[in-house]
Amino acid sequence: MKNSILLGICRPMASFLFLLFFLISCESPEDVQPSSMLSKDRKGSSSNIIYGRTMDLWGGTARVWVERVQGKPTAIGIELSADALENLPHEVQEIALPLPGPLHATGYKTIMIGWNPEGHEPEGVYTLPHFDFHFYMITEGQIHRIMGGIDPGGYDLLARGVFPDVYTFGPVPFAVPHMGLHWSDITSPEFSPAGFSKTFIYGSNKDKVTFLEPMITLAYLQSLAPGTSVESPVRQLLIHDTPAYYPTSYTITRTSDSYIIALTDLVWRHK
Repeated sequence: MKNSILLGICRPMASFLFLLFFLISCESPEDVQPSSMLSKDRKGSSSNIIYGRTMDLWGGTARVWVERVQGKPTAIGIELSADALENLPHEVQEIALPLPGPLHATGYKTIMIGWNPEGHEPEGVYTLPHFDFHFYMITEGQIHRIMGGIDPGGYDLLARGVFPDVYTFGPVPFAVPHMGLHWSDITSPEFSPAGFSKTFIYGSNKDKVTFLEPMITLAYLQSLAPGTSVESPVRQLLIHDTPAYYPTSYTITRTSDSYIIALTDLVWRHK
């Protein structure tokens, strides 16, 4: 759960990475197929998707995938079956999903779905039933070692100008245990009369950016008609300490039987 502080006006060498792309595997790929999940054609027949193992979740299923075009990662996503939204639990949950091996070359090490049935603080901002889709650049073990509390690294990140000016934490940089410090875009709809439907959050631990997070309400997902795809721009970091493929957009897609949340139009960045 996030804390009330979110209310704030809230190398390796390339050859090494490509070696990892082929050799490292957390889970064996489940299947490979031409890309058809996202709304726009991402360069045709040379595009394919590799899935991680399908996981049973809330009476439905979930799985992670990475899309490649001519061997280059272009999108990373979570596919959540529609029936998983029909019998959601009454308690807060945060669940790690199995990863396809090639995802390691993107810079992301852990992907989690968080479900908040009553939302979380700050009151009147995020207090709606919603999902947190966490894309972490650290391992699950490192995540669990984040104890929470005041994180002075937030001040360092501010001083160095890592984030766009509209991203900030609350009055103090308070980190959520087992997650980190959350940075919100104060121009997002949740800080206006429009209210919360979807937003994009950055996260940090100490003096490093450690996760990216589309946060989406249950009502917004359920409002999408099958065949709908909504692509939103992602404000770019000004400094990239961690080498990775960073999204320039994120996409929410509703198919006939699933919801897809993806980091899209990935670009390799370092510094």
